[in-house]
Order: sequence, then C-alpha cells, then structure tokens
Amino acid sequence: MYVAKCVPAAQGPKFTSGLTVALVVEEHGIPAGGPLPTAKGEITAYHGEWCWALLRHLDGGRADENDPEHMRRAGETLGAIHTALVNTPPPPDILSWDHLDVMMVAEAPFLEDKPWIQQAMREAHETVAGNVTVGLLHADASMNTFRVKPDSMGLFDWGEVMYGPLLFDVATALSYLDRSMDVGPLLRGYMAKSPVSPSELPHLGALLKFRAAAEAWIYARREWVGNDIGNIGDLSNANLLDRARKNLASAEQDGERFLSQYE
Repeated sequence: MYVAKCVPAAQGPKFTSGLTVALVVEEHGIPAGGPLPTAKGEITAYHGEWCWALLRHLDGGRADENDPEHMRRAGETLGAIHTALVNTPPPPDILSWDHLDVMMVAEAPFLEDKPWIQQAMREAHETVAGNVTVGLLHADASMNTFRVKPDSMGLFDWGEVMYGPLLFDVATALSYLDRSMDVGPLLRGYMAKSPVSPSELPHLGALLKFRAAAEAWIYARREWVGNDIGNIGDLSNANLLDRARKNLASAEQDGERFLSQYE
C-alpha cells in the first residue's frame, strides 16, 4: 500500500529533504514510510501550488503508550534511528538548532505582547548549547507516529526533519504523553540504542521548555494572521497558546519527573 501526500509548494524543499532522511533510515532496516521515486527519479513532484510524494504505507498498529513493551520498543526505535543517522550530513532547507534567529530573536508583531515566548526559547537554547549530542532528528515524534508489528517498529511522517539536539526528539515524544504515564520504559529503551550519553538527560527539562515555547510561537503567529487551520473549541489557537504557556511553566519540573522515572 502507498500514501500520497502533498504540502504547499513553498514547503516543498523542506519536505523533500525530510524524505531523503527517511530513505537513509530505511537503508538501515528501520521502516520509515519513505518515498517512491517519480518517473524522473526524483523524490517529490510539483504540480500547481503543491509538492507531492508517494510514500510507502507503514504497516502495523499504532504504538500504545499504555503498554510498557510498546514504550520500550518506541524508545529503542528512536535511539536506533538517531544512531543510524549519526554520519548523515544535514540536507538543505531544514531547520538547524544553530540558526533559529527568526524564532528566538527577530521582532514580530504577534510577539509584541508575548515577550515570554522568545525569552524562554533563548534561555532553553543557552542551557543546552554545547552540552548535548546533536544530529538529524525527526522533530515531531509521538506514539501516534510509531507503527508496531511483532518483529519490527517504524516511525513515519518525516516532513519536519531538523538538525539539533537528539534529545529534542525524546522531549517531543514525552510532551505528547499524559502526565500520569510512566515514561521509564521509553527512556531506557532509547538510551540502550542511542548515541546519547545518560549525562545529557538532565537537559530534558530545558528541551521541553524550548518545545513549549516554539509551539507558543507557532500558535501566536497563527492567531495573528487569522489561520485556525480548521481548529475550534479546545483546539483553537488561543487555547493551544494557553496550553503551551502552561507546559512551558511546568517544563523543568516535568523534566525532573521524567528523569526520576528513568533512574
């Protein structure tokens, strides 16, 4: 089975680069829902205002965060992916942790009454700079994007690839989980297969803080331009922005709690 996916043409270069990373992951035997080549041998094809790709459907069921075995295997899969990508040079047109000035520094009208967003991003960035392993990462991994089979687990949806702290992927996956979850199996699985040192885990709080602030930046911008992408009620930009601010406030405490579950 295959899946056709498109993004706005302006996002095509980043989308294409992300899919090249998915191909590298698949070359290491990890299912990633990578692209099939076009008739011209390219990864994506442009048509009108859209950039298209035909992707391999990732078989298997959704990973269950209530199953410790699934959590462990998800962690192992993410760690194995990071290890597989260690020597892969960053493709063009992706975000880089060292070049986020547009988000962290640049003035924007939608941030005029929200200085806390960029302040939090700068604080988190300064905390981890030079203290964590960096490389290519998925950038939006969650239990929803893992697919599990008896003999394998894969990770799909590679359109947001970035170059940055590998633990950012872990922080992102943790940020989607309910606070009542025991994340120990995921963390232990990840550390068993990843190139990251256990000494880096105390930086999870700062990375959770950066994740929450980055989400707040996105929601603030959407709200300012009037783009709700069809979300209303609890998922309105205003509510999502409020949730991001609350997540930011608890990030350091959440990081400490996650670390205690690993130990």
